[in-house]
Amino acid sequence: MNYNQIGILLGICMLLFLGVTFKKVHNPYLLGIWKSGLLVFTLYAALLIYIEIHWQFISDYADKYDLNGNGFVDLNEYSEEAIKAMNKKTYGTNVRIYAPLTMAALSSIIGFAYLISDWTVTRLKIQEYKKSV
Repeated sequence: MNYNQIGILLGICMLLFLGVTFKKVHNPYLLGIWKSGLLVFTLYAALLIYIEIHWQFISDYADKYDLNGNGFVDLNEYSEEAIKAMNKKTYGTNVRIYAPLTMAALSSIIGFAYLISDWTVTRLKIQEYKKSV
């Protein structure tokens, strides 16, 4: 099991946990945390699933040029397209290793921005309600 698959499982488990406990929260500020958590883990799992599917397509494309199935492009299999495909697969390995950390940071930044905006809107609604009463 690679890091992407572990991240996908983590994201799905957290989505299930947050989805089940969502209706038990009544405080509007805690509800904002729950909604931003749902957003963060949905983005995290969706982006990692996309990366995993994209990696599978790259790997299958590169394996198409490996005629004898040894994992390398030998001299009898050498062509410009084969080298490009293997370079893309090799470069993609490094990207794939750092994907869970990068997607966690990206999802957290987006979720934090949503949380701040949700708390601001909630505070303004509460202030408006207090003025009208």
